[in-house]
Amino acid sequence: MKYLIPFLVVLALAGCDNNPGESQSRVTKDAESYLDKPVRGMVDQRGLYKLLRSSGLVDDPTTSTGKAVSKPVIELVKSTGRIPLIKGAQMYLQYRIWYLPDYPATIGLRRVLKHPEMTLPNGSVSTGSDYTMRGNVSVNQIIGYTGYGLDEDYELVEGEWVFEIWHQGKKLIDQKFTTYWPDEEEKTELKSLLGPTKRVRVMASPDDNPDPRLNWPRIRPKTGELPAPEPTESSNEPEGQI
Repeated sequence: MKYLIPFLVVLALAGCDNNPGESQSRVTKDAESYLDKPVRGMVDQRGLYKLLRSSGLVDDPTTSTGKAVSKPVIELVKSTGRIPLIKGAQMYLQYRIWYLPDYPATIGLRRVLKHPEMTLPNGSVSTGSDYTMRGNVSVNQIIGYTGYGLDEDYELVEGEWVFEIWHQGKKLIDQKFTTYWPDEEEKTELKSLLGPTKRVRVMASPDDNPDPRLNWPRIRPKTGELPAPEPTESSNEPEGQI
C-alpha cells in the first residue's frame, strides 16, 4: 500500500487542477457570505491612559473645547471605567468594527461624546461633541482609538462621559466612563503613574493672541542630558487609528 499512496495523491491533485473554477467560486462565495453579515462593533480595551508624546495641539472646532491633540502616542495605565479627576489623565478606548469590505479604504464614522457640563474660558458651556471622522479599513475591519484628555482645570468635572461611534445610522460603540475626585493618597500615586516615561519639553505657541489662555503649549521629544521639566501637557479629544 505504501507504493500506492503517492499515486493516489497525484490523482487527487490532478482532480483539483481540472476544476479551478469550482475552487475560486467557493472562495468568492465564502467571502460574500462573510460580508453579508451585519456590521458589528466592540470595545477591545478601555481605561486610564497616559500621554507619552504628541505633535502638539491644533485648532479643531468639532471638539468640545475647540482644540485637539495631533498624533498622540498613549500607553494604558489601568483597565477601568472609572477615571480620576487629575490633570494629565487620559480616558481612552480601543474599538474594533468589522464585516466591512476592504474598498473603499476609508469610511465615514460619526463620533459622539456626551459629558457633564463644563464652562470654557470664553464663558460658553459645553456638554459634548458630535462630528464625522474617517475610519481606515484593513482586512475587512477598522481598529482605532478615541478618547479625551483632562488637561485643563475647567475639564475636571465629575460624572458620566459616554463615547459613541455610529455607522450609517447604527450605533456600533457605546462606552461609558465615570469621573471622580481621588483622595490625596491616590493623587500622589497617580502623579507618578501619569508622569512621562520619555523626556519631553514644552514649546509654547507664538504669543500672537491677546488672550494668553489661548496660547496653548506644545509637547515635543526632549534631547540632551538636561533634566526634564515638570510636564505641562494639554490635550483634548485626541484621535488615533492603527
